[in-house]
Amino acid sequence: MKTSNKILSHLSEYLLTLDNFLIVAHERPDGDAIGSVFALQEALLILGKKADVYFSEALPYKYQFLVNSNTYFEENIPAAIHSNITSLDCGNFERLATFNKDNYSKDNTISIDHHPDNTKYSNTNYIDSAACATSEILLDIFTVKGTTWQVNKKIANCLLMGILLDTGGLRFDNTTAATLKKTAKLIDLGADYIPTIKSIYFTKPFKMMTLEADIILNHLKMAFDSKFAYLYLSKEILEKHNVTQKDTEGLIDYYRTIDGLIIAATFVEHNNGFRVSMRSNNANYPVNEIAKSLSGGGHKLAAGCFIPAENFELAEARLKAYIQKLLDK
Repeated sequence: MKTSNKILSHLSEYLLTLDNFLIVAHERPDGDAIGSVFALQEALLILGKKADVYFSEALPYKYQFLVNSNTYFEENIPAAIHSNITSLDCGNFERLATFNKDNYSKDNTISIDHHPDNTKYSNTNYIDSAACATSEILLDIFTVKGTTWQVNKKIANCLLMGILLDTGGLRFDNTTAATLKKTAKLIDLGADYIPTIKSIYFTKPFKMMTLEADIILNHLKMAFDSKFAYLYLSKEILEKHNVTQKDTEGLIDYYRTIDGLIIAATFVEHNNGFRVSMRSNNANYPVNEIAKSLSGGGHKLAAGCFIPAENFELAEARLKAYIQKLLDK
């Protein structure tokens, strides 16, 4: 769904009339969520507005350089001290990393997102599923002609990071001519393209390399004539390689490149079940359909959900049943 320039301009101008923001994203935020959150915060701070950001857990090490004195983790921040709550890159209320869901009210809430299955849980919703990333939408908001937004180097770098991570370094199917033009625009605005690319795609701790090798040799499972590959990223594997769950963003993209593979998945234990990340290499086999059936969501080629289960075997069997049904279409 592509929204009109008129609606975009209205949102850009509307945000400028507000103050005292709390900015949130989805649980277990990825690079686009984190980049867009800090980009919006910086843009608001430049204009002299109050803007706090909140995450329900500590950020992965590679993003910690963005943390500032207006960043909160896990603390219970009363909604009353903020006039406006803006959520970024979150498709539904269930995934929202809020300070207290019981106190969340639709009044004075704004949702900006690019997920096509966004449930429009806020009072004001701007959803552009044609955008490759929420960071791309923010760039559109900040560059509406006649507005007072400013884009400095920090903002440009945050938005570039979000776009690169949600497009696999401008390699995934969601990369369009518009994406490439906006990437060039961010470079013109001061973004450090080459250092960012090197940091994301050409720099890797040795422990991550040993983890990847161990996965391929000992833990990766294949099914349905090698059309489906999946991994249970257990606590034991993480401990063996001294890696945390937060360090494994993008790990699924390591083995989704297997020749002939259609769908890849990663299981991670969480509370009384398993979080599942899925990727599809073929839009004819959209994994967001499976995620939606399991109370999750996402895009055709990248989606996630949660499977309540006592053990991995039960979660594995349940997901495989959905995968088989999708592949048999």
